[in-house]
Amino acid sequence: MLEIQRIKSEGDYVAATALVEGYGVKVDQTLLKEVRDRFAKLNTAPYKCFIQPQLKAVANGDEIKDVTVTYPDNFLQNQLELSKKYSFLPAYN
Repeated sequence: MLEIQRIKSEGDYVAATALVEGYGVKVDQTLLKEVRDRFAKLNTAPYKCFIQPQLKAVANGDEIKDVTVTYPDNFLQNQLELSKKYSFLPAYN
């Protein structure tokens, strides 16, 4: 993490290029296949990758029996809801 911050702070293009070429473009094909297979089971469009799923506990009394997962259709609405729910900073300057 410190090296990434150093690269960003100094604008070290050579080190940034080496970092991306060494780690960012090489993909473990077995892991990639696993991720693609798992994603296919979601049956959702790829552009929804930045939409956070909504999780809802299915309870029987005080015991959680299951969790349902839904994916909102509206990115902006999803982000606004998350900002209301998880924002700890005031919304004014």
